[in-house]
Amino acid sequence: MSRILLVGKGPPDRGGIPVFLDMLLRSELATEHELSFLNVAHDETPQGGRATVANVRRTARDAVRVWRAARGLDVVHVHSALAPAVTLVRASLLSVAGRLAGCRVIVHVHGGNVETWLSTSWRRRLVRLAMAPADRVIAVWTAGERTLSAVLGATKVRLVDNGVPIDDFRPSAPTTRVPRILYVGLLTPRKGVLDLVEASRLLVDRGVEHELWLVGGTPDEGPAAEVPVRAAATGVAHLLGSRPPEEMAAAYAEGDVFCLPSWWEAMPLSVLEAMAFGLPVVATDVGDVCRAVAHGETGYVVPARSAPALADALEPLLRDPELRRRMGVAGRHRVESQFSSTSTAKAVSAVFAELTRGRP
Repeated sequence: MSRILLVGKGPPDRGGIPVFLDMLLRSELATEHELSFLNVAHDETPQGGRATVANVRRTARDAVRVWRAARGLDVVHVHSALAPAVTLVRASLLSVAGRLAGCRVIVHVHGGNVETWLSTSWRRRLVRLAMAPADRVIAVWTAGERTLSAVLGATKVRLVDNGVPIDDFRPSAPTTRVPRILYVGLLTPRKGVLDLVEASRLLVDRGVEHELWLVGGTPDEGPAAEVPVRAAATGVAHLLGSRPPEEMAAAYAEGDVFCLPSWWEAMPLSVLEAMAFGLPVVATDVGDVCRAVAHGETGYVVPARSAPALADALEPLLRDPELRRRMGVAGRHRVESQFSSTSTAKAVSAVFAELTRGRP
């Protein structure tokens, strides 16, 4: 049984990385390895991706914490968005701390903007330097795997699909109320929420009865990013705030159609969770969304940054309860067969085994 230190953001943070880490800690991985978790979240004002004094201090403090917690263990497993540069340097320093503690190091990349950010030669050189302390780099989406393999070499990079704990999400019975579009995610323009609000207005103009429910809170980049979203949503959407993981099943139960209109993603867990709950999904064609959502079968995949395309895809689902039911059932089956937490845990465990084979 290998001794693993998971490093990443947990509560009070919301978002993909905290949800993914919670899933790993509750998965079969915990019976195969000795897992411990170092939570590097903070309760100060978010300043993600910026070279502020507070971020520098937190990084230095967290690197020391990693070094102390990792001594005597086998693997340090760092979870990061990896881009922009400040985030990359932070992941590198946490990796260095793990190596200094005598551990093998994995950097698990969750940020869907990596392939666009790595568009210049100096950034590619920076990534090669920053990821030198890491023994393996895991990408959660295919474009990320290709991009990182081209920069770091295919032998260093692995693709591990995201997965969700199927039993945590049980489809609820259909209702006869006004259908609800549900969004779960951070309240920021880069998540396409403004596009979704505009799509809702278009649907109202077409006479399509519905409600728009937004579940989410302050994004990593700080409170200023959610100001335009809240302003646009006033009078159009129900703003429900963020929810802790144990309340997410109840949140999905309130929806009839799930929509993720992001400008970029990797493999969004919210889409997989919604499908596990039996909701049809309308999402933009970013990251590996098209691998998760079977267009025309479990929902619809549309171009990013297009409110009319969102409205066109949402309209038939809002008008036809039987279409919602049929696509929701198909989505549940797709997650069960391809994107379960069991499959993800097995793939992560295989990477651990690669690095610990032969260690005393």
